[in-house]
Amino acid sequence: MPGRRVWISLGWTAAALTVVLAVGVPLVGSDVLTSQDSSEVVTAESLPAAPPPPTSPSPTPTKTKMKATPTAKAEVKAPPAVVTPRTSSAAPVTSAPAAATTEKAAKPQVRTAAVAVQALATRNPGRHICYRAYVENLGWQAAVCDGATAGAAGQGRPIKALNIAVSGTNGTAATAFVHNPDSTDGKGHYNAPWKGAVDGIDNYIGSGRNSAPDMLGFSINVGNSTSVICQTSYVHKEGWHGMGCDEPGGENLIFGGTLTNDLWLEAVRFTV
Repeated sequence: MPGRRVWISLGWTAAALTVVLAVGVPLVGSDVLTSQDSSEVVTAESLPAAPPPPTSPSPTPTKTKMKATPTAKAEVKAPPAVVTPRTSSAAPVTSAPAAATTEKAAKPQVRTAAVAVQALATRNPGRHICYRAYVENLGWQAAVCDGATAGAAGQGRPIKALNIAVSGTNGTAATAFVHNPDSTDGKGHYNAPWKGAVDGIDNYIGSGRNSAPDMLGFSINVGNSTSVICQTSYVHKEGWHGMGCDEPGGENLIFGGTLTNDLWLEAVRFTV
């Protein structure tokens, strides 16, 4: 019957459609996975597992360059050079600046009669006389004081000059009596005027040179007739002469030594 055939056809069609749908659904799902995600899934499954991140990265020197900071450079200092002395047989060379420095070095103070008498008066205030002699080929001797011997008694060496200083006597004055090469009477002469000096100041008579004329004697006083000075002298070939002192109110001087031209003075002693 036509109507029944239509329904039967429709029923078979529906059944077929149902079967198709039942079978097609998984096929459609399979197509979706393989067409769009299959390559990615395969690729992901074929890669090895990524290693875990390192706890403290330590890049290799070839890949990472360390650059020193200025601070690091400033802190690193080279140790000071150590110079080891070397012994050498060659004579040392003295440089010019060193020589100049040596020449400018301060010279020690000469202990003149004034230096000696000032020191003595500081320790023991009062009347003092200090003196020293220039002896041929020996030069200036050390200063002595208050009756000590200056010169070279008994050695045959003439005195060429005397350096005298006083304290507490109101100064001193003196002159030298020396050998006279032109003498016609066998006596020496005074070849210089009197020289005076106040307390604590050097007074020189004669000449401090080996070529200077020999001293035969001297005249000396102190204090402008208000004080007394005494002396004794050693004369070549005659030895020590007796002590002599000036007398206030008289000539106000005392002579020591000799007048004879070929007898010279070898040593002296003074007191005040």
